[in-house]
Amino acid sequence: MAAYLTRQELSELVGCQPRSLACMKRWLERNRWPFAVSIAGIPQVSRDYCDARLHGTAPRAAELADDEQEPDFAALEK
Repeated sequence: MAAYLTRQELSELVGCQPRSLACMKRWLERNRWPFAVSIAGIPQVSRDYCDARLHGTAPRAAELADDEQEPDFAALEK
């Protein structure tokens, strides 16, 4: 089995047509699913992450990313 969801599987998850790449990307971003974009512009979602997320065992992408914290601007006020 492939490491990434197929375009058809991703379209079924998102609820759009397989050719609607922009729709897929918007849904993934809105629902905070990590993905990469192939050279063909197709969103790539890990099959393992998808399975874990649908089973409730994967942390949300926001919980994984520590770099989303705001910088400390107080140091610039001097």
